[in-house]
Amino acid sequence: MLLPVNMAEAEEVDNSNVESADRHKDKSVQEMTNEELQTLVDEISASNATMQRENAMYDKYYERMVPKEEDQQLQTVPPELQVAQSRSRHRSRSRTATIERLLNLTAEQKCNIAYRELEETKEMLAKLRQDSNHSIQNLQATLEEAECALTETKKVVSEFEHDIATFLQGKKESTIVTETLFKYFEDKIHAKEMLIDKLQLKNHAWKMLKAKMHQQLQLKEEAGEMLREVDFQQLKIENTQFLRQIEQYNLDLLQLKVTTGKTQIVLNSYKRKLQKMLAETKQLISEIKSRCELLQKIELETTEVEEDKAKAERLNRKFRNDISNYKVPDILEYVQETWNHFDLDKKMKTWERKVDVAELSYRTYSKTWEKIKKYNDQGQDIN
Repeated sequence: MLLPVNMAEAEEVDNSNVESADRHKDKSVQEMTNEELQTLVDEISASNATMQRENAMYDKYYERMVPKEEDQQLQTVPPELQVAQSRSRHRSRSRTATIERLLNLTAEQKCNIAYRELEETKEMLAKLRQDSNHSIQNLQATLEEAECALTETKKVVSEFEHDIATFLQGKKESTIVTETLFKYFEDKIHAKEMLIDKLQLKNHAWKMLKAKMHQQLQLKEEAGEMLREVDFQQLKIENTQFLRQIEQYNLDLLQLKVTTGKTQIVLNSYKRKLQKMLAETKQLISEIKSRCELLQKIELETTEVEEDKAKAERLNRKFRNDISNYKVPDILEYVQETWNHFDLDKKMKTWERKVDVAELSYRTYSKTWEKIKKYNDQGQDIN
């Protein structure tokens, strides 16, 4: 690629070309209509946009290929070169045309620059994609860790409520509560210490495995068993396949989590229904118990009623027998019996009057006797 050595000379040539093109266009522009002028402006704008994109690509390529120190050295022009530039301005048009041809890039050079920029852009996109995937994996790992921590916290809270809160509901002594809490927390701390020891042992085992693998890798490097580019390509292909499998597994895991959430919602609804049915069952059991007691009471009353019924039936049969065996007396017997009944009533009234008179006499005699007895008692006291 040919780069401009004298930037001032190139600018002068471009300005002269632009001025000559403008002078030639002034004549034709005056003869154009408004639609043609609008079309010409649109074409010039599109060509300017294309040239700006090309210039931006060339500037980017130039900045990447030429260091900043060399760029500054090229931009700082010595005074002798400036005098030569001022003298060269008065050269002929043939000289400027030759310089312009030297300053232009060929189609092959432009294709090479575009191809390199395309490759650079692809590498940049691949790097950005790799960084994005790495960030996404880190965020997913952080999210899974947070979900695990949340699940562990909920589990600990539920265990605490199940083991301690239900135990402490009926307890009133503070010493028992404190001892229970201390024992619970000591057990939890002991379990955490055991888990820490287990994880430390696992970490130590992983470190030993890492050191072993590192040693094997060093031995392979010393033996000359280095990986080639084909192996790296194969590893990249396998890595992409594994990444696709991991993405598929992550999608399956997400689907399973969604299914688990829906199942948990259904399970909670069934649990609420079960609790409601248990409460209704308890209520029905109590009602059945009360109904059974009422049934026993009704059965006792039924037996008593049946006994009364049997007695009434026996009495009724007796009365019926008496009625069936009863004979109506004659009229004379009825009159005689009525007369006897009247006579007996008269005698009874007479005896009742006699009894009243006797009671009155008895009372009078009793009072007299009491007075006599009292008088005799007083006389004895006087003697």
